[in-house]
Amino acid sequence: MSRSREDGFALATALLVTFLVALALSLVSLSLLIRMRAVRQESQGVVLTALSDAALAEAVASLAVDAGAYGAPEHEFGGGRIGSRITPLSGTLFRIVATARLGQRRRLVEAYVQRTPAATQVTQWRVLPPASGP
Repeated sequence: MSRSREDGFALATALLVTFLVALALSLVSLSLLIRMRAVRQESQGVVLTALSDAALAEAVASLAVDAGAYGAPEHEFGGGRIGSRITPLSGTLFRIVATARLGQRRRLVEAYVQRTPAATQVTQWRVLPPASGP
């Protein structure tokens, strides 16, 4: 009778240890999954920032060449899509809204640009909330 009680205890202990190891492994894998998603989100944010900077640079360059530039329709660029809209505010002051898309994510930036015969320069710049824009 004593032998069967020891076998039952060993089996229960083995099952408990197996359960605890499985639980620990599942917690580690969940932690890694959450971290991988955070890293992916952060890397997409960096790419989206670069895309919006590219859209703004494209619009400023276009404006530097031609005061009548109106921006660029959304087009493929660097794995995403960029576009811009230029609005004249006066003879030398312009507002640019640049759009960048990467998958479902979108980033809008607004810049005010001063264009003179000597130079074209950004005087103000900010990120717009996702709901606003062109």
